[in-house]
Amino acid sequence: MDGSTLNKDDLVPFHHTPLSRRRGRPAKGTPAARDAMLGAALHGFSRKGYDGTGLREIADEAGVDPALISHHFGSKFALWKAVVDEIALRLAAARRSIEELHGASGPTEERVREGLTRFITANCDIPELAKFLSDEMSQPGERQEYIMREIWEPYQDAMLPLLQEARADGLLRHDGSPELTLMMVMGAVMLPLLMMRRRGLSKGDEAELSRRLISDVLPMILAA
Repeated sequence: MDGSTLNKDDLVPFHHTPLSRRRGRPAKGTPAARDAMLGAALHGFSRKGYDGTGLREIADEAGVDPALISHHFGSKFALWKAVVDEIALRLAAARRSIEELHGASGPTEERVREGLTRFITANCDIPELAKFLSDEMSQPGERQEYIMREIWEPYQDAMLPLLQEARADGLLRHDGSPELTLMMVMGAVMLPLLMMRRRGLSKGDEAELSRRLISDVLPMILAA
């Protein structure tokens, strides 16, 4: 932000490229091979969970030899952590764009609406994310702690100042804590994504769902 007043043209949802599985057999040792393995791993983990997904299945999906996964990552858990790190990296730009709204010029309501819009859009831009997070965050242990530290807590740190401003200005529909409000937003986004993904979403469907979630979820949170 440059300190100027926000106007309607500034309120553009943030978009980024989701993890994807590459077509064809990637050349061994190339960035494309690593991307293919990470995309196949996310796809597998989000469908069958960590325990139900084997390295050979991931390798077949990625079009690589299973030995290449061991060479790059060493173990399934290390591969899983690399998937989380890649998700966190993809979400980091959206998180920074939300942080730019902290204390910026312009009405609090506009900045809070834009922050929530960017938060919802970022979640929708990685279709597998809702299932992946719901599985891992429901199971106490090392993986849950890693998800919380690398993905949830940074997002919470980005969103809470805006929600605190909204609460101070009487903009929140429910007079609960900003932390609980953010959890409610996450739940309201994740369940539709989980249910709709079961039907198989096209890119157009994903974009429309993102727009609907923004238009429907914000009035549930904001009184204005």
